[in-house]
Amino acid sequence: MQLTFLGTSAGVPTRRRNVSALALRPRELGEWLLFDCGEATQHQIMKSPLSLFRLRRIFLTHLHGDHLYGLFGLLASRGMLQAQTPLEIYGPPGTRLLLMTVMQASQLHLPYPLESIEVRGEECFEFGAYRIETVPLSHSVPCYGYVYIETPRPGRFDPDAARRLGLPEGPLYGRLQRGESLTLPDGRHITPGDVLGPPRPGRRIIIGGDNDRPALFADYGAVDLMIHEATYTQRDFDRLPKKFRHSTAKQLGIAAQQMGVKRLIATHISPRYDSPEREAELLEEIRHHYDGDASIAHDFMEVEV
Repeated sequence: MQLTFLGTSAGVPTRRRNVSALALRPRELGEWLLFDCGEATQHQIMKSPLSLFRLRRIFLTHLHGDHLYGLFGLLASRGMLQAQTPLEIYGPPGTRLLLMTVMQASQLHLPYPLESIEVRGEECFEFGAYRIETVPLSHSVPCYGYVYIETPRPGRFDPDAARRLGLPEGPLYGRLQRGESLTLPDGRHITPGDVLGPPRPGRRIIIGGDNDRPALFADYGAVDLMIHEATYTQRDFDRLPKKFRHSTAKQLGIAAQQMGVKRLIATHISPRYDSPEREAELLEEIRHHYDGDASIAHDFMEVEV
């Protein structure tokens, strides 16, 4: 699957970064998911290979403007394109009222079905090939993290084993890969286990919203990828006259190390780190506490998982 960072700034856009938005595209499904929708997200989408026709679900972490002010423009543009496929929006309490109020006041009429689902705690939403589990976070307003969990995948197909069984290349290979058993003309019964390796565990990705306690994801342990805010360095945060409820690079590095996270990407970067030199301070602080694969997200960064 592929992730595309459409916005990585905290609070306001900068010359280098737009505000929060992240696309997740499981390639085999032909659809994609959007996590948060900050101002001008639709402009970012236009600069990417993503299509609004294939957008299936939007997950809002919380109702602060830098995470949702792009939502209504995106909905309207999808309507102007005459998209017909349904769209679901998940978010904290207040999401349904927000949608209803703005759509009524602005006379926004959509040609496609729109459903809003409010998250109210630890929940699990099943979507066949994957599920999304919600994690209540620690912020100044109700906020949720989302954990993408893929269902276990079949083992890798072994073409040598298939050839040893005398199976001709073609549609039969595909049927076995889909889990079907076959009876050959000579009476032999071939099962997927004869040509497939052991089942592969599904990929697991943590997508955190604004949150000053990254250890709240500790139950998920060694996920394949953790995407979480690192808004400040610890030194800068300690100097702030008002302590905002955000994670520092130090806090994130410590939590990721304790959890055994395989790969870590920090996002939601304060505008004060908009230069490469200052951005490097965040990464250095993370790596001081976390010895895995760590990086700082930037707009249009693409990640394969």
